[in-house]
Amino acid sequence: MHTALRSILIVTKSGHCEAEALGERMRAWLAARGLAARVVENTGDAVSLAVAGQECNLALVLGGDGTILGVARRLLGSGVPLLGVNLGKVGFLAEVAATRWEASLERLLSGGVTVQERLALSFRVERDGATVHSGGAVNDVVINRGILARVINLDLRVGSERLGELRADGLIVSTPTGATGYSVSARGPLVHPQLHVYTVTPICPFLNNLLPLVLPGEARLSVTVRDRTNEVYLTQDGQEGYALQAGDVVHVERAPGGMLFATIEELSYYRKLKAKGFIKDQA
Repeated sequence: MHTALRSILIVTKSGHCEAEALGERMRAWLAARGLAARVVENTGDAVSLAVAGQECNLALVLGGDGTILGVARRLLGSGVPLLGVNLGKVGFLAEVAATRWEASLERLLSGGVTVQERLALSFRVERDGATVHSGGAVNDVVINRGILARVINLDLRVGSERLGELRADGLIVSTPTGATGYSVSARGPLVHPQLHVYTVTPICPFLNNLLPLVLPGEARLSVTVRDRTNEVYLTQDGQEGYALQAGDVVHVERAPGGMLFATIEELSYYRKLKAKGFIKDQA
């Protein structure tokens, strides 16, 4: 999908002086070329409110992967694509290097924005038949144990079919975007971001034969907490947590509309994997 630029929202990492200064430089640079832009700090609901009150059709996010993930969750369902400018260390989600932002924005103005839809996840926690918690995730939904080094007991279903019981440190449900995060550390597969699938990967399973699964985007996963003695938590994108109780059922499925990422040029996903060390060339 290709779109022309109307107005840009520039989101800066919270409390990051370098990001704030760069955001203002970008705003002035865009204004000098006749394009409206607004700078907001990534705090609270600032991004959601700014999107609702402005006719923007691109969000430039200045920060590392954590900032990009936080903003991306707030943009789910908004129809506004995101373009990351890397101010962090890994920067796997970012398209633009902070040192080359002017050249990148020049390409944006001359060629417009190519938008790529990626699968995102929505989840809800059911307790005694009622929904007590819900949200979305760009990278992953993780169910894991608390501070005690004990395995937890989970029961898994896909649709109406029971997969079985899992005894493990936890479970990672990952999008293709999140496949290079926590999931790959637990031996989950790398998944091309253009595929509309998600993965289910046990964390340190104990006496269990459940291997990592790749499920179609239309599948609905249900995970029931069977543990009555251990602390169990649900986290989304590794940033927000929620305490689960025995008997809770976590329903995970594809988020409507997915997540929109903007690209400036066709970058090789495989070259990116090599550059970030996920694939090592033995030649």
